[in-house]
Amino acid sequence: MSKTTKPLWQNPWGYAESFLIAFGLLLIGFLLELSIQTSSGVSIRYPMNLILGVAFLVLLLVMYRLIRKSKLYLFLSGIPASIGAISALTLLVIVMGVTPQVPMAEDNFITRLSLNQLTTSWPFLLISFYLLIVLALVIIKKAIPFKLKNWGFVCSHLGLWITIFSAGLGSGDLMRLRMDLHENKTEWKAYDDKGNYYELPLAIKLNDFVIEEFNPKMAVVENESGELYEATKPSMIMIEDNLTCELHDWSVKVDEFLMSSGRAGDKYHPLHDFGAAPAAKVSVALNQKDSISGWISCGSFNRPHESLKLNEKYSLLMTVPEPKKFSSKVTIFTPNGEKKDQVLQVNKPHTVNGWKIYQLSYDEKMGKYSTLSVVEVVKDPWQIYVYIGIFMMMIGAIYMFWRGNKVTLENA
Repeated sequence: MSKTTKPLWQNPWGYAESFLIAFGLLLIGFLLELSIQTSSGVSIRYPMNLILGVAFLVLLLVMYRLIRKSKLYLFLSGIPASIGAISALTLLVIVMGVTPQVPMAEDNFITRLSLNQLTTSWPFLLISFYLLIVLALVIIKKAIPFKLKNWGFVCSHLGLWITIFSAGLGSGDLMRLRMDLHENKTEWKAYDDKGNYYELPLAIKLNDFVIEEFNPKMAVVENESGELYEATKPSMIMIEDNLTCELHDWSVKVDEFLMSSGRAGDKYHPLHDFGAAPAAKVSVALNQKDSISGWISCGSFNRPHESLKLNEKYSLLMTVPEPKKFSSKVTIFTPNGEKKDQVLQVNKPHTVNGWKIYQLSYDEKMGKYSTLSVVEVVKDPWQIYVYIGIFMMMIGAIYMFWRGNKVTLENA
């Protein structure tokens, strides 16, 4: 006997209707993107986002009161609707992972559909709105009437709801700005990716920029193209005093190494001056009989680099030292008259009046002699609610895992 297939849109609705609704919302969203471009960068900020959030909560309560005894409520609070909504959102997340989420000037398929700015696009807004409705009704269904055994499920799903709700409403209030600090100068203006400047409720004075560097490395380059020669590994070797090593087809010995030096006459001398550069005297065995000796230096912003020619095709040179650690010694001023000395480091933010200040970069052309320090200042007032939601998801998941194991042991 052949199995009877239920027609679409006949109650009770199942997975087919769920996926059609979810991916239909995505289709509507992309059609809106083609007709209503959202790449202007306009975001909903406080207090409008808070008003919309309250209005959405009221809408949810009214919707629940109207449909709580209907078959639509059974569908929206069921597993198929949840899986359909989550699958559609997951698809958008995958697209975000493979498409750079950065503004693009050119007009193409990606920009017309806002695939490069999905979090502010119509598809993302519609599917997030739908998922929040579905999650809210699922939570209400499990919470009313409340049973103690369901608190883990309610906690984890409510945490997910709070995370999505807070991240969506708070995206317009997120400010990620950069500030250029110059030594012995106080700065209170920061700028965004579009070059717009903002006056901040704090000021920062750069007292000193400090950078620690690794020793430079030796490398062989092609004379004609200047490209790195990588016939064997390693292709670069860090320079140290009295180093003897094999670099590709050559035996190299470091006779003298100076981390800070200047050239005078036919050799380099130790020099601790502004712009002084590393240098090394090396001896290179070309074959079993012949060898050459000379100085190599990476130079600096005011001193030329110097390489050692090995033959007509290749030369030995010194690379620019890579930064090991860099930091800024600053003084931070606030409107209430507070003044605090602080050392800013990479991945170690300092928080002042709700702003997180990160060490970001510096003038790489000047290297360790840079008098410019670039810091990032970030304000995300909704972040705490996102963290609360994530914490609730973790607590609920741990409880459900523990309870599942407990029930299994009791039934064993």
